[in-house]
Amino acid sequence: MGKNSLSQTLRANRHWWLLLYVPFYLTWFFVLERLITSDYWVCYLPIDDAIPFLEVFVVPYVLWYPFMIVMGLFLLLRDIPAFVRYMWFLIFGFSFCLLFYMLVPNGQDLRPDTFARDNLLVRLVQRLYSVDTNTNVFPSMHVVGSIAVAYAVFDSDRLRNAWLRAVTVLLAAVISVSILFVKQHSALDLIGALVLCVPIWLGLWRWRHVSRLRMDAAAGQAAAEEPSAAE
Repeated sequence: MGKNSLSQTLRANRHWWLLLYVPFYLTWFFVLERLITSDYWVCYLPIDDAIPFLEVFVVPYVLWYPFMIVMGLFLLLRDIPAFVRYMWFLIFGFSFCLLFYMLVPNGQDLRPDTFARDNLLVRLVQRLYSVDTNTNVFPSMHVVGSIAVAYAVFDSDRLRNAWLRAVTVLLAAVISVSILFVKQHSALDLIGALVLCVPIWLGLWRWRHVSRLRMDAAAGQAAAEEPSAAE
């Protein structure tokens, strides 16, 4: 394979490099989980006390992981430009969250000490508590990731089905509020994530629009040059 051919191959597949953010993010997150265990800013709003603990919401809470992975894999295989924008949404959103956790260590003290019921879902919540600390919560990455998936379903030309979009938005909303009912986050964390996602969404939507204008202009220029070349 010649240098030109190798260069073209790397250029055509440069979107794969974005996947390197995944191990980088995981390493950064778990280091912070070990470092930030006390002396943190407590995230709290009075409305948190009015939100009941409902173990059934642990189901959408854990669905967050396949929700994000399935969307990422689909876009990687079927819509590379949308995959790139999806990854940048996560990179901007998650990196801001992790940086904020470093600069302003935070956590929440909302988890119940005892449970009124004993069932499979409660035990799943208890297991969740044992592996996930109550720190690094503002803004909520669960909400940021869910909104990123909702963004992707509207951004991709391969996902135009109205029912699919409606179901995706509904699931993203349920996952986002699930963090409150399983007492993993304060309502403040949800609000912070929503505020964070607004400029990211608008910025990427603008990028998409500008990219399409440039592509259309390039296609128009190429079409205009064809008759001249034929002459």
